[in-house]
Amino acid sequence: MNRRSFLRHSAGAGAVALLSQSKIWASPPPHALGFHFTDATSTAGIHFRHNNGAYGGKLLPETLGPGCAFIDYDADGWQDILLVNSMDWPGHARQRSTPKLYRNNRNGTFTDVTHDAGLDIEMYGLGVAVADVCNYVKWSPEHDVFCSLDGKHKSYCTPEAYVGQTCWLFRNRGNGTFEDATASSGIFDSSSKSLGVALLDYEQDGWPDLLVANDTQPNKLYRNQRNGTFRDVAVDAGIAFSQEGKARGDTRSLHNCF
Repeated sequence: MNRRSFLRHSAGAGAVALLSQSKIWASPPPHALGFHFTDATSTAGIHFRHNNGAYGGKLLPETLGPGCAFIDYDADGWQDILLVNSMDWPGHARQRSTPKLYRNNRNGTFTDVTHDAGLDIEMYGLGVAVADVCNYVKWSPEHDVFCSLDGKHKSYCTPEAYVGQTCWLFRNRGNGTFEDATASSGIFDSSSKSLGVALLDYEQDGWPDLLVANDTQPNKLYRNQRNGTFRDVAVDAGIAFSQEGKARGDTRSLHNCF
């Protein structure tokens, strides 16, 4: 089920088909994979719980998940972990939730350095990619749109109810600060409704390109021009639209490119 279908089916009262939990989480025979994973989240020192702030108001951002980035923030050659969180809505405070930055201890464990890094602040974050930040749609509680399946009870709206908003590109100045390079880099696009962003060298020229997966809008593939600017080549690359020539409504574009 894609995101749009989820929104349409999650809002009203009705019969809900419950699948057996044992069937959903049934493990395949070990020999079928040749390897297995062990959950090391807790032993590694990662203690994070996403808070979407949902209280029954059916607000659009509640339908989106958090973000995660692997980044060597202290330049020691070891990947650290940044987890983006959301927060409770004004007037409905129940808990305090912040992003989490975990420093790699180089021994399979991590230390929470959120406070030391100055990130111990509440924000309604939805995603992150190193060097690039993408927004979904232009939305605020004050301008929320009333959507309903029966004309009486509020439900979650689909993306068509909102206008888009551009992604933002912040260029590292090399001195611990960043500058807004959204317009000068060529990625400004106020029609985007971005659900995911990935850095990749799609043509293997040694320069990172940007892939933006949009919801109900054409996907974007920004080719690195090697001069600080990018050019959208998604149509030429064949990923802007589906095979039917329509804009996709989920993040499968990201997965299909790897």
